[in-house]
Amino acid sequence: MSRRLSAEERQALSELNRILSETPQWSSEEELHHDMANIGGRVWYCHYHYWEEHYSMVQLTEDRNGRFNTAYVLDRNTSPEMRREAALLAQKELAECMQKWGITLLDSPVPEQMKYDSLAEAASHLMQVLNDPEHITG
Repeated sequence: MSRRLSAEERQALSELNRILSETPQWSSEEELHHDMANIGGRVWYCHYHYWEEHYSMVQLTEDRNGRFNTAYVLDRNTSPEMRREAALLAQKELAECMQKWGITLLDSPVPEQMKYDSLAEAASHLMQVLNDPEHITG
């Protein structure tokens, strides 16, 4: 249920928006890139999608030892259609990245692991997970 803001609340919100607009803000993706660089790693793929009060996140990173990690969340407090839409958007972007990287989707299923030995293996795992958004928790 939504309610109207009081004059005092509107003024406070206006002041907050003014302050935020004048202050450089880091996005979640910029923060991830910074954090990975600080530990000698690399971000290969990062997707954040926000709608209303919900979000999805898909990441593929490489640690300093050359091992690849995946992370993903689709907000379960959304409709199945919204989850599918978020998963399809992430898949489309990841497919474009894979093409740029010159890797192809692996034909065989890639099980969930803590770390992957190759970029192709990690990216293929993410694509397979995103094929079934109803089973992604978070």
